[in-house]
Amino acid sequence: MKLEEDSRYHKAIGKLIRNQHPLSTEEYESYKIWPTNADRDDYQTVMESDDRAALLKAYGVRSDAKAVGRNIPDGYLFFHDAISEWLAENDGAEKDKKIPALYSAIRDNVRLVVIDLDEKDDAQLIFETLNARGTPLLSADLVKNSLLSEIQDNGGDAEKAYQKYWQAFDKDAPFWRAEIGRGHARRARIEIFLQHALTLLTGDDVSAAHLYAAYRDFSLGAHAGSPEDRIKTIRRYGVIYREIVEGHENPRIKTFLDRLKVMDIGTAYPFLLKLFDVLGSRVDLLAEVLSDMESFLIRRMVCRLSTRGYNRLFVDLIAEVDGAPDQIPQKIRDSLLSRTAEFDRWPSDEEFKKAWVNNPLYENLTRPRLRLILEAMEAALRGDFAETKDVPKNLTVEHVMPQTWQANWPLPGKTSEAEETLHRNELIHTIGNLSLLNEKLNPVQSNKAWVVEGDPDGGKREALEDHSVLYLNKRLCEHDSWNEAKIKERSGDLFENAKKIWNLPSAAS
Repeated sequence: MKLEEDSRYHKAIGKLIRNQHPLSTEEYESYKIWPTNADRDDYQTVMESDDRAALLKAYGVRSDAKAVGRNIPDGYLFFHDAISEWLAENDGAEKDKKIPALYSAIRDNVRLVVIDLDEKDDAQLIFETLNARGTPLLSADLVKNSLLSEIQDNGGDAEKAYQKYWQAFDKDAPFWRAEIGRGHARRARIEIFLQHALTLLTGDDVSAAHLYAAYRDFSLGAHAGSPEDRIKTIRRYGVIYREIVEGHENPRIKTFLDRLKVMDIGTAYPFLLKLFDVLGSRVDLLAEVLSDMESFLIRRMVCRLSTRGYNRLFVDLIAEVDGAPDQIPQKIRDSLLSRTAEFDRWPSDEEFKKAWVNNPLYENLTRPRLRLILEAMEAALRGDFAETKDVPKNLTVEHVMPQTWQANWPLPGKTSEAEETLHRNELIHTIGNLSLLNEKLNPVQSNKAWVVEGDPDGGKREALEDHSVLYLNKRLCEHDSWNEAKIKERSGDLFENAKKIWNLPSAAS
């Protein structure tokens, strides 16, 4: 096809995507379509870029990049490259037919639906009805559209409200739209946040499947406030939620948040949103509450108490985050200490010790939760005089006396073999027989005996002495032998640390 014919088709396609309104005063009025708020900057950048290279330069990426990480420019890049590749194919006489065919496809097969509304039409209702047969939107999108529609209907500036309070949710899609969770519970992070925020705002446990319905019910209630109040509140809690997810600069608070993620107790987040909102500027008080909360949760986890009542528990605790800030830690503490039911009581030292020493935690807890316990023990052993209190992450859990002990770990021989075998098998999975190793050292330890006389490679103790820098393992190496009595003794020693870390405080007098 000749160059002048290419130019004609270029102009013809331009008429399909641009309006010709000489009296237009706004640049966006020249576009056939104008996307929703979140995509407007990207759309305008694509439309005003001279070519592919100019677009990539506008986003500060390499000239050979295939994507920039944003939907609209990435869509442009995909179609640009696909069409360029198709046009470059050398297929003889058919080549001259490609540009006309491309123009025909755009003109005849791309359709836009325009719905003109008058003042009496409910734009939000129409939007929801149309979308019901298409790709489902996130509940957060429906909440956003409802809020902006209300603001507009009440005479407010919806565009300004969007830019100030909601745009960050849309612009930072890699964070807010990222899907998290496992299996059927996997959802976009903004949906999970919205569930927590609505639980806090409504004072009731909100179902993940009915987020928009919960919002609509709340918006019609007496305590909802204006739509401006609601969008401001959601934005404020969004900032707090992100701080909770990404960590906190205070080491104690960050440790709690990291451990909460491992324990996977999502029902605590509505309470945390309120707590961080009220005590965010009082780090000392916030850390005090979170230390109590960690003790409550860890003790119940070790004691194998149910988590089923946590939804209601944390909703109830929200009411305690009120009044003078200095009084809030004790109010929450007293509330937790006053509970006596199986689903919400704070285990005593006696109950905690019994479970700590006797429960087979290796079998009862997931590996991440068990690592959490052992990492806390390691940090406690390091104390204030160690060069660093930072404990290596993602180490593997190792049995000191191995699970398959029969070859190198003879029984004491003081009672019957069956009785001693049963007793040993009950003890090997308890906390006193567990430690942490890196992935390379763990297989080397294998099923070796504790000490091997005359063997140049030695036994387990020698390997720990030579290679491990953990305080947990340094203490183990102080023992010349390892047996059932040593396991029980170590369980008791570790409990003294556990009792200090996750202490049981006193109620107010």
